[in-house]
Amino acid sequence: MVVCKIKSTPNSFRKVEDPTHPESAKYFFYTKIDDIAEGIPMATNPRDQKLSSNVATAIRDSLESNDGYFHKKNRGITLSAESCKYNNKNNIVTIVFSDDSKHGNIDGGHTYKIACEHKGLGLDQYIQFEVMTGVEDIIESLAEARNTSVQVDERSMAELREQFDPIKEGLEGMPFFKRIAFKQNQQTVDDQTNKKLKMVDAREVVAIVSMFNVSHYDHISHPIKAYSSKAKMLELYLSNPEEYRKYVNIMPDIFDLYSSIEKDFPYAYIETGGRYGSKKYSGYKEGKIAGQGKFTLEGLTYKVPDGLIYPALAAFRSLIEYDEELGKYKWKNGVDPIAVWDKCKKTLTSQIMSFASAIGDNPNTVGKDPNIWNLAYMTVQLSTANI
Repeated sequence: MVVCKIKSTPNSFRKVEDPTHPESAKYFFYTKIDDIAEGIPMATNPRDQKLSSNVATAIRDSLESNDGYFHKKNRGITLSAESCKYNNKNNIVTIVFSDDSKHGNIDGGHTYKIACEHKGLGLDQYIQFEVMTGVEDIIESLAEARNTSVQVDERSMAELREQFDPIKEGLEGMPFFKRIAFKQNQQTVDDQTNKKLKMVDAREVVAIVSMFNVSHYDHISHPIKAYSSKAKMLELYLSNPEEYRKYVNIMPDIFDLYSSIEKDFPYAYIETGGRYGSKKYSGYKEGKIAGQGKFTLEGLTYKVPDGLIYPALAAFRSLIEYDEELGKYKWKNGVDPIAVWDKCKKTLTSQIMSFASAIGDNPNTVGKDPNIWNLAYMTVQLSTANI
């Protein structure tokens, strides 16, 4: 558990109740740069902060200008927390982060680190904090959405330019196809109930397919960006969409495999003696439905974060080869990837979970660590060495 105390500027603290989820709330306040708290957990932020980037340089220049407008020019820092309380006698905001896989910085990582660098320099600059509570169930999608706001229009433009056609060719006919949001605010309804369906962001679909792009990734270089930055994977895809027509024959299998891993992962680990239900991120509720399959909408007893699924799924990249005659990729020797998953799932899940435990049981950290991607890849590769 991490507890941070930040001094708010007088009269700036506000609490906003959530109109649809009463268990959630948002808190807003300003603080002076010198009063910012260090030690806020960062594992929930899907991006690593590169403080030499153009974005970081622009933030630093704006802050160091000391013009008093930084809090207006910069969108601030967004946090997920267990609780947020304000003491109006001393203007101290107390923020509690009890679960480092769900609580911490979800947007504004560059801003936070640069602000911490400038503490104690006497700058007359302020920064806005937004603290959300009760958002643990949507932390991954929330963090990704907050970190890709600029790329939303790029997705819509790609749809207008018909650049998603290779993806549509490969996945048309899949049960979840009509739930793929290829443009901003796209929505569809169930044919029978006429209720809105839960959409799947096209950027996520692209990221999953891109994990199998053997032109960019091999046994050494792994598609970690598929987990940490869907925007980067969309950028890679849009650099040559036609290249992905080579993958249309295996695309349905990739998503069937994702769903098999999502469903089987907890049970495979439990069979090795593990206690998956004891993990906070499992969402286990004594046998009750904890969530839905991302692509199947099937009720699941356990949740499996993408930080655990993605390295396992990407490992099956080792099973594809190019068919010169067809001009498309296929599974080596006609192997069934789900049969291979069934063969190695106990070993694979045990390795991933042991690795997760060794680094603090944080799926977000697992999803960004190249070591587990490499280990998973080798495990699948060795399990099919005789193919």
